[in-house]
Amino acid sequence: MADKDSPASAAPATAQRSFIFRLSLFQWFVRLLPAILYFLHSYSKQGPYQPPACVSFGINCPHATTPISGIFERPDHYGQVLRYYASLFAKSEDLGGSFAVFVDGRQVIDVYAGFKDLAKTVPYTNTTLQQVYSSGKALEGIVIARLVEQGRLDYSKRISEYWPEFGQNGKEDVRLEDLMTHESGVPHVDDDVEDATAEALTWAHLADEENFSDRLARKAHLFNGEKTRAYHALSRGWYLNEIVRRVDPKGRTISQIVEEDIMSAYSDTEFYYSKLPNTSDWEERLSVMHDYPLLRIAGRLLIPRFIQTNRFFGQPDLLPLHTIVKRMTIGGKSLTARVLTPKIAPWAYSFRTKEAHAVESTSFSLKTNAHSFAKLMSMMANKGAAIRPGEPDLLSGEAYAKATTFHAVKTDQVTEEVLPLSTGGWVKTRDFYGDGPLKGVEIQGWGGAGGSLMVWIEELNIGFAYVTNAFGPPETLLGDYRAKTLLDRVVYARKEELGLLQKVPKE
Repeated sequence: MADKDSPASAAPATAQRSFIFRLSLFQWFVRLLPAILYFLHSYSKQGPYQPPACVSFGINCPHATTPISGIFERPDHYGQVLRYYASLFAKSEDLGGSFAVFVDGRQVIDVYAGFKDLAKTVPYTNTTLQQVYSSGKALEGIVIARLVEQGRLDYSKRISEYWPEFGQNGKEDVRLEDLMTHESGVPHVDDDVEDATAEALTWAHLADEENFSDRLARKAHLFNGEKTRAYHALSRGWYLNEIVRRVDPKGRTISQIVEEDIMSAYSDTEFYYSKLPNTSDWEERLSVMHDYPLLRIAGRLLIPRFIQTNRFFGQPDLLPLHTIVKRMTIGGKSLTARVLTPKIAPWAYSFRTKEAHAVESTSFSLKTNAHSFAKLMSMMANKGAAIRPGEPDLLSGEAYAKATTFHAVKTDQVTEEVLPLSTGGWVKTRDFYGDGPLKGVEIQGWGGAGGSLMVWIEELNIGFAYVTNAFGPPETLLGDYRAKTLLDRVVYARKEELGLLQKVPKE
């Protein structure tokens, strides 16, 4: 008979204990499954823009009613648009912001809503300003188009004709149109891997005008002079400002031209690329941006999409996360990471500091509101013509036609998106979002990180602007599901108003 302490007798006992242990874990999982499912349901349904305890456990949730104020006309047609906008706040898919729609040059929706803080104690008002990131490129393009109209710039001319020092290191034949359409070969500046002697770029370097200009000029063409589309997320504004300063009779920057020429001509608009008018405005008027939770980003990367869009656990309107998310998080020194998460600003909040806004960076630093942008977009929808008596045209018809001429459809090496762009640098597409009312309607404009969207629709005479302090999930280069759904509903309402549709979409 085998000894009870022998290996032969110990093996069955070990196997039995292992089996019991595994069974115990399984039993614990079964017992905890309802709690896990409840947590997932609670977490997904609470909405991302609330205090952490509320989002995670459903406790200490603010119960303040979301205020929505402003101008609202034609409720029979546009009521469903405003109801959807209100639902974003009710579900905490938005926190605070402004939203404006001009139709035929008149305000149909021009509202502000929500709060500046997660605790929902500080209202978002009609004096609140918001950083809109790359949406500022839409205004950037308008400034350049106006300089082209004045004969100071020409899209087809080499940049070196305005800025001789630029014409080096493969950039000799780069033209203004190439820069506007992100094909100038300088998609990033601070990660100078080809120049081992270059000092890492800091915000302080931007204030040294002469040295920063020299640094930009020395930058080598990333694609050896070949026209390749690669999103100039930060760099386009810096390069454009160098050109603008050299051709403007007063030596002004884009920001100065906007404040002196555009804001003065259209007095109810506000656009600030750099410092705000008063030192107290940063705290009192500018709203803090609230980031989309990293846990949700991780979940959307790992959890199957059919669960994410399930009506019980998820949100049916969610779009897939953009491919750039993976390329930025695990891409190391990929071109996407070097352009969108540069050393000077590796995190989203890096673009929001006072230091980052001390010197203008027109491709990401604009502070504004929806009313201001929607008004400009309405004039663009009117082919550049003014929409109010006594105000000047934004652009002449000829300048508008030249700037909005179709340029090309190309795959972007940074974002992997295939976007049709105009000569003036705006998206120009009839395949913007889904198979609904927007299908086949030409959209022009641009969007920004976090979800802001500024576009116009010439054929329906619509100017549209969506501004938010709830930094949305990175779904597309131009807007996320919130702005795109709003635009889709606006187009539906406009088509119904014109007798092109019969029924209002279901709520």
